Amino acid sequence: MKVDMSEYDKFYERLGLQEHPLGLFYSNEIPKNGVKPKDKGHACMIGLLSRARHHHHGETVYFDENHFGCEGGAYYMGFRSIPRPKIEYFLSCGIPGKMEGERYIKTPEIAREYFASTKPRKAPAKYGIFKAFNNLALQEEPEVIIFFAPPDVLSGLVVLTGYATERPDAVRLPFSSGCGSILTHPLKEGEKENPQAILGMFDVSARPFVEPNILTLAMPTKLFLTLLANQDESFLITKSWELVRKRIEKQR
Repeated sequence: MKVDMSEYDKFYERLGLQEHPLGLFYSNEIPKNGVKPKDKGHACMIGLLSRARHHHHGETVYFDENHFGCEGGAYYMGFRSIPRPKIEYFLSCGIPGKMEGERYIKTPEIAREYFASTKPRKAPAKYGIFKAFNNLALQEEPEVIIFFAPPDVLSGLVVLTGYATERPDAVRLPFSSGCGSILTHPLKEGEKENPQAILGMFDVSARPFVEPNILTLAMPTKLFLTLLANQDESFLITKSWELVRKRIEKQR
């Protein structure tokens, strides 16, 4: 990926990032030495992504139509046409004696409307691949950049997104699963002329797979590049940010 890494390094330090964001891209080439979900058994995508986030060298994590860990994850990555049978009951009130409902949405009807309005696109290639931004090869072009960050760092990212986009509603918080907020929603934003960033990881089922103080901010790569280009004249050079930055440094 063609990015001035000195600009990125400056951005990383100024915001006090504690980990590199992840880049998501699709490819028909299987990643070398990549980590994928096991053939059987349920596993949350968000949990597996910690391997890309935290491993000493940042491992490559990938998914395909046969290795996805969770049917919802397969759906949001575009490998499945439905998340699971009777998903509208699973998300809402359940079916007495057959299925317990998560009760995240009040009724099956509202759940149906939600799925009709947020259909993920079909995966454009065989593998959905996540890599730490600093590990991306030149030819690897991520479609989405995903930050996992605590509130102080997020405040910087959110304000910089507003500054760079010149709009007061630069960040959106839609109802979503953890994986939908880092995949489906930001991928849809990537199709727009003026995309918004997506605040996420409010999915109660996915919360146990991230640290207690972590949320996500995901955005199309073109939006991320405007953040890099706008950092030098922004609040990041002010005393106000320096106060927050000192506190971030203590937690790093």
